[in-house]
Amino acid sequence: MIDFHTHPVLIREFVAKYPGYERAAREVFNIGNNFQPLETFLLQMDVAGIERAVLLPIACERARKDAVSSNEQVAELCTMTKRFIGFASVDPLENGAARELENAVRDLRLKGLKLDPALQEFRPNASNVFPIYETAAALKIPVLLHTGMSWAPQTALEIGKPLLLEEPIRQFPKLNFVLAHFGWPWVWEATALALKYPNVFLDMSCLYYDSPKEFYQSVFSKRIPTTVIERSLRDKLVFGSNYPRVEITNMVHALKSLPLTEGCLQKILKENAERLLGLTDAIQ
Repeated sequence: MIDFHTHPVLIREFVAKYPGYERAAREVFNIGNNFQPLETFLLQMDVAGIERAVLLPIACERARKDAVSSNEQVAELCTMTKRFIGFASVDPLENGAARELENAVRDLRLKGLKLDPALQEFRPNASNVFPIYETAAALKIPVLLHTGMSWAPQTALEIGKPLLLEEPIRQFPKLNFVLAHFGWPWVWEATALALKYPNVFLDMSCLYYDSPKEFYQSVFSKRIPTTVIERSLRDKLVFGSNYPRVEITNMVHALKSLPLTEGCLQKILKENAERLLGLTDAIQ
């Protein structure tokens, strides 16, 4: 199984090693959990049955003074275990962003692009952002964007609306867009985009109160009928936990509590992510 949405923001070994790392976790990412050894992250994966996890940095220095993990930190973690799959993040409004992304993919061997319009303070449909989409398309990597509500302080809620991405989605049909958090609370906007456009995928890391199971059963039955997932979205969804905000095992249990067939769960938990990431070989 693959967790498509994790953040390496609480790695204890990085606190003393990297100035700004602790501030970014507390003041930018707004997470209060204790810093933990890297081993704890891997144990969380083990308990949940997760084989591999996508690590997501956020290049928000311009807007927030510090990055929420850097490309180099993500690449460093990926050298420690083959269980991690690193994404890059660049600020699309900074000069040289396209070249930075190219270097991250070619030199650091990162496998995708993470953007967070709220934390990075840009509009995802602005024309000056399009060059970074073009670069990602040329590199043949997926782009995962934060959509929906952001809890980060001083961020604009409206920037997270999924429909803001429709123009980029239309302009770059060969670029796979993964909309994080299912666009909650605008879940029907996210669903409509995934139903209409072949290059749109949704990650299921949506959770905005303390019971993953209750939240999933509400969103994926009362808001979005489970039959829509089973019949129409089974090839468009990937599992994400948003760890360390939420324990991975709780999110896996929440997903498995839904009345979905084993075939559909297999696609969400593994096959769709493998297809997006170009993975063919199992972990040795």
